[in-house]
Amino acid sequence: MCLIIALLVLAALFSLYFFLVVLGTFLAFLPWIVVGLIAGWAASVITESPHGLLGDLVIGLAGSIIGGVLYVALTHHRAGGLLSLTHLLVSIGGAVLLLLVIKAVRGAA
Repeated sequence: MCLIIALLVLAALFSLYFFLVVLGTFLAFLPWIVVGLIAGWAASVITESPHGLLGDLVIGLAGSIIGGVLYVALTHHRAGGLLSLTHLLVSIGGAVLLLLVIKAVRGAA
């Protein structure tokens, strides 16, 4: 009987640990998701090419990477913290650039 109780307590502790790890991982990615959604939505509005919520997220995240790489290459400085205005503007610029390239490739095909 004591062994069953010990195993149940151990299982409960492992479950709690797993829940906290998953929650911590989600909270670590939450700023990236927010920046991706804002940048993707703004780029879709600027280029007049709607892609839906998931499309805006993917475009915003890709734009964040593209814009960040171009910003570092041109200025030799980082764009700032993840939720800074500079990083958000760089992400929007990268997402707009990505959508313009996609439009140009689709138009040429």
